[in-house]
Amino acid sequence: MKRHIKILLIVVAIILLLFVGMSYFIGTQVFMGSTQLVTCEDTSKVNDSFWEKYNMDYDVFYNTYTIEHIDIVSTFDGHVIPADYIYALGKDGNKDNPTVIMVHGLGGNRYTNYPLAEMFLQKGYNVLTYDQRSSNENTAQYTTFGYWEKYDLIDYIDYVHSYAPEQVIGVWGTSFGGATVGLAMGEKDVERKVDFLILDCPVSDMKWMVEEEMRKMDIGLPISYMTFCGNVINKIKLGFGYDDANVCNEISDIEIPVLIINSKADTVTPQFMGQEIYDSIQNEDIKMIWTVTDSEHTEMWLDYNQEYIEKVQDLLDCTTLTLSDIPSK
Repeated sequence: MKRHIKILLIVVAIILLLFVGMSYFIGTQVFMGSTQLVTCEDTSKVNDSFWEKYNMDYDVFYNTYTIEHIDIVSTFDGHVIPADYIYALGKDGNKDNPTVIMVHGLGGNRYTNYPLAEMFLQKGYNVLTYDQRSSNENTAQYTTFGYWEKYDLIDYIDYVHSYAPEQVIGVWGTSFGGATVGLAMGEKDVERKVDFLILDCPVSDMKWMVEEEMRKMDIGLPISYMTFCGNVINKIKLGFGYDDANVCNEISDIEIPVLIINSKADTVTPQFMGQEIYDSIQNEDIKMIWTVTDSEHTEMWLDYNQEYIEKVQDLLDCTTLTLSDIPSK
């Protein structure tokens, strides 16, 4: 009898070891797939078709505005964060001016923000647009759906604020970049330096995005099991879990004007993502949402250009009113 029990225990131990080993392997694969979604090489160029799509002449833009290249070193892990600081007309060299920081989405780089940057430039704002982690000239390892990316944004918020402490500072983020913006606002000292946010088709939840990638793979294993394994490895290797990268949890008590833009036809960051961010914000007086019915992911600028500009202007007007009711920074 004792011999049978011993054999049974050995079999159980072997099965457990195999299960743990398989889970570790699966978790590692999920981790690798979700934390290196793009590379610097993938995002090092902007094709001519991009400029044609946005009806924009890069050379004319470059010759119209003064563009200063900036490199700062990350206070988080020491990598270089490349950026372009673009001066509004008549503001050449003057950083003590209202400024918008622009955060691109996954697969983009600092140049892909240029078409929308011109909207802010024409309104008299300077614009700072930078490369996110593992994009173009930013060689930082790992993409984390905004969780580590937020530290690069915080560094640039501090940079802009150091030059323009009494000026309006806004942050615009699209898609993956929207998550970066929302997660950065979880730091109250950061929010104090920012006056408005624009989130265009924002990612709201890292866990959902990871699960969606696994659904597309359709490898026959339960999604919940793969998510659990990936989450454990993510915590071991990077020190945070998927639930830590949930924008709703970080932005709920924000007190600056926020405009959320999304589309019912978006299959990349579905409408519910922008809606749940909007719903999570407790202050009803500072939040706005604009939802269209038929635009694909981040295409509202192209499909509803004039309305997009008007919605942004409404937010800027709201920001002016809000600032008039509070002490200066």
